[in-house]
Amino acid sequence: MIQTVGIVARRNLEKHSKIFASCVKYLEAKGKDIYFEKRVAEVLKLKKYKELVLGKTHVDLVLVMGGDGTILRVISKMKEMDTVFFGINMGHLGFLSEIPPISIQKTLDKVLAGKCSIDRRMMLSIELHRGGKKLRNLHALNEVAVTQGTLCRLISLKTKVDGQKLATFKADGLIVATPTGSTAYSLSAGGPIVHPNLNAFILTPINPHSFNQKPIVLPDDKKIDILIESDYKTMNLTIDGQRNVRVKQGDHVKIKKGSFVGFLRLPTEHYFKNLRNKLGWGERVEKCY
Repeated sequence: MIQTVGIVARRNLEKHSKIFASCVKYLEAKGKDIYFEKRVAEVLKLKKYKELVLGKTHVDLVLVMGGDGTILRVISKMKEMDTVFFGINMGHLGFLSEIPPISIQKTLDKVLAGKCSIDRRMMLSIELHRGGKKLRNLHALNEVAVTQGTLCRLISLKTKVDGQKLATFKADGLIVATPTGSTAYSLSAGGPIVHPNLNAFILTPINPHSFNQKPIVLPDDKKIDILIESDYKTMNLTIDGQRNVRVKQGDHVKIKKGSFVGFLRLPTEHYFKNLRNKLGWGERVEKCY
């Protein structure tokens, strides 16, 4: 049962204020308790409202008005994943946020009537260790990337899996992605598309120096340890393209399977359809002269 709903949005959505207002009116008519992210309240020009503070306010459903980047921003600020998410796509590709704004009311009718399922997606649990001490504990839905940030030089990343050496990657960086993130940064770097129902990690080197260092798919019960061997002034640990942490020579990035996050899905949503529609995957491309 969904009783409390939080509404979040990406920036620069003032032109969609009517859509927001109609959504709020619909939820109020259904007797739902609504919490607003501050930027949504400002768009709606609300003087009094219940504020949704990400990571603090608990709601049954988070309604995300934006693209996949907005969903990743929200998840990056959450501490517990004991809520479900539903995305209204006001961005571009929208693998996580699939419903267009025009379908909001019809879609919410189905959601509140329980005519949907929960799609559970695995996350990454990431620890940053320095000098034998744990500095940070982070989580990612799509990927974590270790990169060298300022110069056109390769970074050396000694990588182990369950304590056994996998490879020392000499590349612009290394991406560790979930199946959900296989269609994001990892795909751009040459990684494979992996169905989100598979239990796997995808390790994709970014522009490796060696032709022999190709992406590899590992079972999700493995533990990955990346030792940063290079000594550059600017090296980064980037989480889902939303958070950036500076790292140093000798740091260890330890990655394992994390918790799961739930997305509401309608029966009409199909993964392969999304691949074709959003990436043109498997479709014939006509030549233009």
